[in-house]
Amino acid sequence: MVVHDPETAHATTYAKYPVYFEVPPLPDQSLLDTVGAGTLENFYFVGEAWAQVLHHRLPAGGTVLDIGCGCGRTARFLLLRDDIRYVGFDIFKPAIDWCTRHLAPFAKGRFRFEHLDAYSAHYNPRGRIQSTQVRFPAADASIDVAFAASLFTHLLEPDAAHYLRESARCLKPGGLLVASLHAEPPKGVKFSGREDRIDIAMDYFIGMGQAAGLEMKEDLVSLCGQEAVVFARR
Repeated sequence: MVVHDPETAHATTYAKYPVYFEVPPLPDQSLLDTVGAGTLENFYFVGEAWAQVLHHRLPAGGTVLDIGCGCGRTARFLLLRDDIRYVGFDIFKPAIDWCTRHLAPFAKGRFRFEHLDAYSAHYNPRGRIQSTQVRFPAADASIDVAFAASLFTHLLEPDAAHYLRESARCLKPGGLLVASLHAEPPKGVKFSGREDRIDIAMDYFIGMGQAAGLEMKEDLVSLCGQEAVVFARR
């Protein structure tokens, strides 16, 4: 299993391109690798695809919560919405440092990025708290749309259940959670894998959401190589 160590990542901009005035820069390749973007083409494509999905569901003046925001792959496209407020958080501190320095200033106070020092063998091996103890940086019933792009593909079962409960806590009544997952566990298994690749049977994931206070609203089928669903808070 590849470990993305926060102490060895480079919180700098992409070496091949200069930083232009009024243009959000691009993260260093070491940060792109932490979100599974081996190329800039993939980074752009996936970020825009998720932003398009969210754009259709975000009300005017809404608030969005990016669960596992990484180095701002979707956030950079949401900057084009000057009517929304955004909160992004991640356990990989170099990504948060990069977003705070290079993306947040473009939002003029509407975007903020938070680091949660939760343990992950894959992303934060020296984290001080367990993922089941994480509290999302948002008040109860304060979020219109939350999203988790390729996050449940890396969460162990107790952590995934906790993140679903926290999502429900933060959402306004009727608020939405858009989440993607790998849904191909071995035959007869509902939840399998380790942090570098988790697979969850879709019916089991929907059941986990229901147990957390969420109802299945839409099946988006395929989104950037993963299955994606939309939950609504009951």
